[in-house]
Amino acid sequence: MATIPDAAAGSSLEEQVTRIWAGVLGATGEDGATFIELGGQSVSAVRIATRIQEELDIWVDVGVLFDDPDLPTFIAAVVRTAEAAGADGSRAG
Repeated sequence: MATIPDAAAGSSLEEQVTRIWAGVLGATGEDGATFIELGGQSVSAVRIATRIQEELDIWVDVGVLFDDPDLPTFIAAVVRTAEAAGADGSRAG
Protein backbone atom coordinates (compact mmCIF):
# COMPACT_ATOMS: atom_id res chain seq x y z
CA MET A 1 0.00 0.00 0.00
CA ALA A 2 1.27 3.47 -0.87
CA THR A 3 2.12 5.86 1.90
CA ILE A 4 0.69 9.34 2.17
CA PRO A 5 3.18 11.99 1.12
CA ASP A 6 3.98 14.68 3.71
CA ALA A 7 2.26 17.37 1.65
CA ALA A 8 -1.00 15.41 1.75
CA ALA A 9 -0.99 14.38 5.40
CA GLY A 10 -2.47 17.55 6.89
CA SER A 11 -6.20 16.92 7.03
CA SER A 12 -8.81 14.26 6.75
CA LEU A 13 -9.94 15.60 3.36
CA GLU A 14 -6.36 15.52 2.08
CA GLU A 15 -5.91 11.97 3.35
CA GLN A 16 -9.15 10.84 1.72
CA VAL A 17 -8.24 12.40 -1.64
CA THR A 18 -4.80 10.77 -1.41
CA ARG A 19 -6.41 7.39 -0.72
CA ILE A 20 -8.74 7.78 -3.71
CA TRP A 21 -5.92 8.92 -6.03
CA ALA A 22 -3.70 6.02 -4.94
CA GLY A 23 -6.55 3.54 -5.17
CA VAL A 24 -7.24 4.44 -8.78
CA LEU A 25 -3.70 5.08 -10.02
CA GLY A 26 -1.89 2.56 -7.82
CA ALA A 27 0.60 5.18 -6.59
CA THR A 28 0.66 8.54 -4.88
CA GLY A 29 3.47 10.01 -6.93
CA GLU A 30 5.66 10.80 -3.95
CA ASP A 31 8.45 11.68 -6.35
CA GLY A 32 6.35 14.48 -7.86
CA ALA A 33 4.93 12.36 -10.67
CA THR A 34 1.83 13.85 -12.25
CA PHE A 35 -1.53 12.29 -13.03
CA ILE A 36 -0.54 11.50 -16.61
CA GLU A 37 2.95 10.28 -15.67
CA LEU A 38 1.28 7.81 -13.30
CA GLY A 39 -0.77 6.43 -16.19
CA GLY A 40 -3.79 8.64 -15.75
CA GLN A 41 -6.25 8.71 -18.63
CA SER A 42 -9.90 9.57 -19.17
CA VAL A 43 -11.23 6.44 -17.45
CA SER A 44 -9.07 6.93 -14.37
CA ALA A 45 -9.99 10.65 -14.25
CA VAL A 46 -13.68 9.74 -14.23
CA ARG A 47 -13.06 7.11 -11.53
CA ILE A 48 -11.24 9.59 -9.31
CA ALA A 49 -13.89 12.30 -9.77
CA THR A 50 -16.74 9.82 -9.23
CA ARG A 51 -15.21 8.40 -6.05
CA ILE A 52 -14.65 11.91 -4.67
CA GLN A 53 -18.28 12.76 -5.46
CA GLU A 54 -19.63 9.55 -3.92
CA GLU A 55 -17.37 9.35 -0.88
CA LEU A 56 -16.81 13.02 -0.05
CA ASP A 57 -19.81 14.74 -1.68
CA ILE A 58 -17.51 17.11 -3.55
CA TRP A 59 -18.00 17.62 -7.27
CA VAL A 60 -14.65 17.87 -9.07
CA ASP A 61 -14.39 18.69 -12.76
CA VAL A 62 -12.39 15.89 -14.41
CA GLY A 63 -10.69 18.54 -16.53
CA VAL A 64 -8.63 19.48 -13.49
CA LEU A 65 -6.84 16.15 -13.81
CA PHE A 66 -5.95 16.87 -17.43
CA ASP A 67 -4.15 20.02 -16.34
CA ASP A 68 -1.64 17.30 -15.35
CA PRO A 69 -1.30 18.05 -11.65
CA ASP A 70 0.77 16.18 -9.15
CA LEU A 71 -1.07 14.94 -6.05
CA PRO A 72 -0.52 18.04 -3.84
CA THR A 73 -1.75 20.31 -6.65
CA PHE A 74 -4.84 18.16 -7.17
CA ILE A 75 -5.54 18.09 -3.42
CA ALA A 76 -5.32 21.89 -3.34
CA ALA A 77 -7.86 22.08 -6.20
CA VAL A 78 -10.25 19.73 -4.36
CA VAL A 79 -9.88 21.73 -1.13
CA ARG A 80 -10.58 25.00 -2.98
CA THR A 81 -13.65 23.42 -4.58
CA ALA A 82 -14.93 22.19 -1.22
CA GLU A 83 -14.32 25.56 0.44
CA ALA A 84 -16.05 27.43 -2.39
CA ALA A 85 -19.08 25.17 -2.10
CA GLY A 86 -19.41 25.53 1.65
CA ALA A 87 -19.99 22.75 4.10
CA ASP A 88 -21.27 19.99 1.83
CA GLY A 89 -19.05 20.66 -1.20
CA SER A 90 -21.63 19.53 -3.71
CA ARG A 91 -21.77 20.99 -7.21
CA ALA A 92 -18.94 23.45 -6.90
CA GLY A 93 -16.15 23.70 -9.41
